Amino acid sequence: MAIQTVLLWLTGWGMSNDLWHPIQARFPTCHHVTPDFTRATYPKDFMAVIEKEVRAIGSGRLFVIGWSMGGMLAQRLAANAPLHGMVLISTGSRFVRPKEERSKGWPVASLLRMERELIENRERVWGDFFESIATEKERREKKDTFLESRVNQWSTEALLAGLAYLREEDCGQLCRSLDVPVTIIHGKNDAIWPFAAGAELVESLPQAELVPIEDSGHAPPIFYPEIVTLAVQRMVESDGEGKA
Repeated sequence: MAIQTVLLWLTGWGMSNDLWHPIQARFPTCHHVTPDFTRATYPKDFMAVIEKEVRAIGSGRLFVIGWSMGGMLAQRLAANAPLHGMVLISTGSRFVRPKEERSKGWPVASLLRMERELIENRERVWGDFFESIATEKERREKKDTFLESRVNQWSTEALLAGLAYLREEDCGQLCRSLDVPVTIIHGKNDAIWPFAAGAELVESLPQAELVPIEDSGHAPPIFYPEIVTLAVQRMVESDGEGKA
């Protein structure tokens, strides 16, 4: 009897789970699990909903695809759950960085300011953030795809909880112990989570490879779904217990 292949999809801050659908459709024989982050209230709620979904899965080969904030949640999950592999997209081991590491993340003051402004003017903050996930080339060449992806279904409380999670989480101490195959996909022109953070992450993990994307920003699942699809396919097939 074939062992069930489970793909757990963890989206980025404010992003819709619907953005995964074109990629998920390429794996019709897999069981897809997509936790709902839209109603989180506290930073701990994200991991709580993930762990609840994982407990409900039962047996199977579990692979995690984590984008941005979802990539850190994937690392945290890998420290406590038996995974067969991870595909991490546009992420790092931590988002907040001190001044000397500013090329790999954000200063804490910027996130705190974003939290305050989010309460005052949610639409403006979300609009500014969404514009920055794409490069000028991506916005120009795939305008319709970009605009269709702008929908934000997260409550304001969930967005604030996500910013707090990004501000507080640090997976740096976990990395060396995460002895699981990892593919890291990162845009070379990522304006949200700099490419240097992805390069650092691949050096920190025992079994990791880096897939850089030229002229790409923070949203490979939107603009380069075929690259994400191929990474997931290779991860599942190289596991040696079946095909996607």
